[in-house]
Amino acid sequence: PYPFAVCCVCKPDLYSAEVNRKELTDMASIRKRGNSYLIVVSMGYDCAGNRLKSMQQTVHPPAGMTPKQTEKWLNEQAVLFELSCKQQPQQTASNMTLAEYSKYWFENIAPNKLASSTVAREKSDIDRLLPHIGHYKLTELRPEHFRKLYVALRKEKNMINGKPLSELTVEGVHACLCGILSDAVESGLLDHNPAWCTYKYSNIDKKQQVVADEEILQKLICALEKESIKYETYFKLIIATGIRRGECCGIKWSDIDYAGRSIHICRNVVKVSGEDICIKEPKTKAGNRYVYFSPEMGTLLKEYRRYCETEALHYEGRIITDNDFLFRKHELDEPMTPTTFTWRFKLILKKNNLPYNLNVHSLRHTNASLLIANGMDVATVSSLLGHAQVSTTLDIYTHAFDKNKKAASDKLHNALEI
Repeated sequence: PYPFAVCCVCKPDLYSAEVNRKELTDMASIRKRGNSYLIVVSMGYDCAGNRLKSMQQTVHPPAGMTPKQTEKWLNEQAVLFELSCKQQPQQTASNMTLAEYSKYWFENIAPNKLASSTVAREKSDIDRLLPHIGHYKLTELRPEHFRKLYVALRKEKNMINGKPLSELTVEGVHACLCGILSDAVESGLLDHNPAWCTYKYSNIDKKQQVVADEEILQKLICALEKESIKYETYFKLIIATGIRRGECCGIKWSDIDYAGRSIHICRNVVKVSGEDICIKEPKTKAGNRYVYFSPEMGTLLKEYRRYCETEALHYEGRIITDNDFLFRKHELDEPMTPTTFTWRFKLILKKNNLPYNLNVHSLRHTNASLLIANGMDVATVSSLLGHAQVSTTLDIYTHAFDKNKKAASDKLHNALEI
């Protein structure tokens, strides 16, 4: 009755000699060869759409078996062989370079699993790494190739400001590489990811986050109160809650609970050059959270709502609803882009002679630093910021927590007079 396709549940029609060959291409098949049997496993297609060479194994059933026992034994051997084949790197990996696979990955895998903004960033990282190691075949890649890459990248100059690439940029290239090669492992092109554990920070400390001290913060708040209430509300809201700029753009009036003085953060606004604005859910479960505001902030939000209602009635002849975004484009049912506020913030800094190295994200860091300085525990700070892991908060705000621990230690020593 052979050849037949392997199936866990025996079906007579599958053992027919007239079995459709197309049905056999995605599973193991068994062919009788005299006193032995040949198991053939289809390996599918490579990235270019070319059919891969099938894997084969010859087996000899133990003597003394009945036809039914032989059939069952062959089924088991075929399944085991197929599993072992699928776990082996495909033969095309021996000839495929990192540049070739990266091109395939960027065009076919990345768009289906990453946000458009992330895809654009990955393209930049790929362009940085390929001149150094793109010519290596996937199976030739070794940890020393990646370590040399990171050393070389740290010596390169940023095309915009002429300064050496930041450690954050180098770390991003490493993360991009790990992602690409992990997908190569998942596709069966590699049996392990050679980029894991190859990145270490340089001897230069990671750049400390820029925050505004209390004096600068007070000057900034005074400056904001001279601006349009739209910009005053936006920037004060980030200072008060520590939310991200895209999260602030994604807030709707229905997300605000005035009685509980809370805001439900459940959207993020992203804009990539050349593409439409994207409104999506937070990247992680922790990003979907509630943040809280003061009575003063609540008063400002209500005043801003009245301003929005007046503007909508005057320019659009409509009434603001709870489903509207707080910061929206006139006559469009979509939020303003985060970069609009980035640009405006720099103008405010320049106009008021405030430190120009501050940015909108600095307001988030400032909020976190103030929470830490006032003794809030790391788990609560992490929850309010929407970090997926507490370790992320500790890593970013190590210096702030160290200062807080030192202050607490000094206070204890003074109390004990030691």
